[in-house]
Amino acid sequence: MKRPDRPRITRLIACLLAGLLTIVTPARAQTLTNVYQLDPVTRHQTLDNFGANDAWSMQKIGAWSLPSKERISNLLFSTNQGIGLSCWRFNVGAGINTNTIRDPWRTVETFETAPGQYDWNRQANERWFLRAAKAHGLRQFLATFYSPPLRLTRNGLSNLGSDRTSTTNLKPGAEDAYAIYITDILCHFRDNPNPLERIAFDYVLPVNEPQWDWQHGQEGNRAANADLLRIYAAVARHLQAAGLKTRILGPESGSLPDMSELDAPAREKWHADYGDYLRLICGNPAAAAGFGGVISYHSYWSDQIPDHLVPDRQRLGAAFAHYPGWKIWQSEYCVMESGRDLTMATALRVALVIHYDLTLVNASAWQWWSAVAGEDFKSGLIFTDYRHPGDAATIYESKLLWALGNYSRFIRPGMVRLELSGAQDPAGLLGSAYIDPASGRVVLVFVNESSDPQPLRLQRKSSPPSPRWFTPWLTSAQNNLTPGNKIEISAGLTVPARSVETLVSDPIQP
Repeated sequence: MKRPDRPRITRLIACLLAGLLTIVTPARAQTLTNVYQLDPVTRHQTLDNFGANDAWSMQKIGAWSLPSKERISNLLFSTNQGIGLSCWRFNVGAGINTNTIRDPWRTVETFETAPGQYDWNRQANERWFLRAAKAHGLRQFLATFYSPPLRLTRNGLSNLGSDRTSTTNLKPGAEDAYAIYITDILCHFRDNPNPLERIAFDYVLPVNEPQWDWQHGQEGNRAANADLLRIYAAVARHLQAAGLKTRILGPESGSLPDMSELDAPAREKWHADYGDYLRLICGNPAAAAGFGGVISYHSYWSDQIPDHLVPDRQRLGAAFAHYPGWKIWQSEYCVMESGRDLTMATALRVALVIHYDLTLVNASAWQWWSAVAGEDFKSGLIFTDYRHPGDAATIYESKLLWALGNYSRFIRPGMVRLELSGAQDPAGLLGSAYIDPASGRVVLVFVNESSDPQPLRLQRKSSPPSPRWFTPWLTSAQNNLTPGNKIEISAGLTVPARSVETLVSDPIQP
């Protein structure tokens, strides 16, 4: 038997492999390239704002030197030097409570000195940032009341303390007194003789996360559904009587599932209904009358993959679709874990939450919890080691700050989300698209959770006019919202590993 010619066979195999590579490589490359199709005709929700909260750190930060405070305000509000927030949440304190709140960063004085009497010089440090936000051009403001003033609570405290039975801490029959207190404060800011502090608040939050205990730790007040309806009705009456354009925002549900179903543990604890807030508010014309067509929830406890991040938002989006004409806001979130983190790890986790809140729930606003945090917790956009007067005014910018800026600086109020079909992989690449109806400017935001660069190509479903050239803005381990050179995205680009990249088109000229 003739022995095979091994060198000849080796050459033959090499030739065959080379031919196979010629055939397979382009197809393989195409499968590795994420193809997105932009549909400028199919439009979704109009975006109202991206925001953050001053509670309760600004009472401390506002005592800093002017240069340090200005650096904070630039990082938060500037569209050139910072992330360009478009909404600011101003906390109206309920009164200092050291009995059940041990942390002085979690309790705030109240403007009220006696029923119907106020000291408007109080909360000076928080008011500095209110003025700074207005000076930077913010036009949307939200007043938050986490507890009624101490005189109107059952226990004389700004949280429930040892009260484990009451459905709410508001005194029985005190709804009108509470509404008058809220209205007086809103009227003061609307009519403020100081033009720098003359602010007509767009929304007011009379109750926050009504289904939680609020026993200790910080200001808070639970409220059963019946309590909520009484509070909302009283506030709506007094807002209207005062000629205020401020609308109620609520319920600020601390749970996504509670937006469309009753909270069984809360009912078991306090023997009253909590939750099912879409029906309670959007499905109730009497309650809805005090609202401005906006209902709100918080993304806490629904950020785990795979059990909650996508399924909870799919269910909420489907339930919310039954109430056309309403908008829904994600109005508070932070990662509920100890351990301060300035890295892309937390930035990317939060970017996933933002993406799915916008694309599955159709949220028209997305707001972070604490703008500045002085604690070892994943609660801040900016962190500081400052705790007491005399401490250094340290400022630590997190990657999360800049990743939020990939959305907030470029997706401005009035922009509309466009349909963008393509990969939406929470372990890889996902993207969303937005348009400014006035200029035709298109903004694309891509989040790459994976450790590998992700190539992509953009196709357009419709014919021109359509933007061709985009400026990329990158947040990664090495970049803080760093601009790059213009690219023609249809020719393809690569989103770096572990990054958030925003692509901003030129306006389309008429």
